[in-house]
Amino acid sequence: MTQQPNSTPSHSRDAIDLTNIQAQSGQTDGTQRSWVLQNIDQPGLEGLLQNAATVPVIIHLATPSNPASAQIDAVLQPAIDARAGRMVMGRIDTEAHPELLQMFGVPAGPMVVALMGQQAVPLFNEAVEAEQLEQLLDEINSSAVQAGMAGTVPPLVEATNDDGDVMLPPLHQEAEAALQAENYDEAIAAYDKALAENPQDDEAQRGKARVGLMQRTHDADVQQVRANAADRPDDVAAQVAVADLDLLGGHVKDAFDRLVKYIGRSSGEDKDTARLHLLELYSVVGDQDERVAISRRKLAAALF
Repeated sequence: MTQQPNSTPSHSRDAIDLTNIQAQSGQTDGTQRSWVLQNIDQPGLEGLLQNAATVPVIIHLATPSNPASAQIDAVLQPAIDARAGRMVMGRIDTEAHPELLQMFGVPAGPMVVALMGQQAVPLFNEAVEAEQLEQLLDEINSSAVQAGMAGTVPPLVEATNDDGDVMLPPLHQEAEAALQAENYDEAIAAYDKALAENPQDDEAQRGKARVGLMQRTHDADVQQVRANAADRPDDVAAQVAVADLDLLGGHVKDAFDRLVKYIGRSSGEDKDTARLHLLELYSVVGDQDERVAISRRKLAAALF
């Protein structure tokens, strides 16, 4: 897309790349996006468990020589993927990695275990009907929400075509194509459709926030915006506008701190306007970023 003069300093090491997702189209016989990791080893398990504070982690301690393992996979893996990031799964070949079976304290596979926070709950060790499985996973998700684990995580495996290029879901492809053409309204509309289909689609939410930032700053007069912010420190519109430019230029901490400080000294509608805008900027950067976590703590202190 066309960059505005001086809107994104080339020297900024932390600049947010807003155009790093390229829309791919066409049919694919490659991999499909998934929240299931196949045949993980010890390092793979450790990586998967990093999600346990956010969503339930399902582990299939599989025994490939036992037909029950294949039957379990046939119903369990599609059910996990259908939840689109509200839970994740790892499949362990316990015949190849018996030490992992011992780590879970299970005498033999197959066994399916749910991990929520620090708790490990055995679920079943034989094939189950799809309807029974859905009810069980619903209960796990409900318990997770009650425990404060109401988020989602991005796919663990991205969809790719035969050439290995990442494939986006159709509405995401539509949004990215519109973004490349600088049709911001069309891009936002496509992401809105994706969110209507799946309100838990964090990638669509982040994409929409990203497009919104690009749209707001597209024709910005950088010097004027910064002058307005300096002259009007109590003007919410001036402060959110310059925070946008800070973020776009890679000054993430500056953008966050500016709005947190404004929120701390403001009240009423302006305070809430700044808070909502800050939450949108968090979406642009992504909740996995440490700077977002630090700023959220500062925001909580400013609010309470």
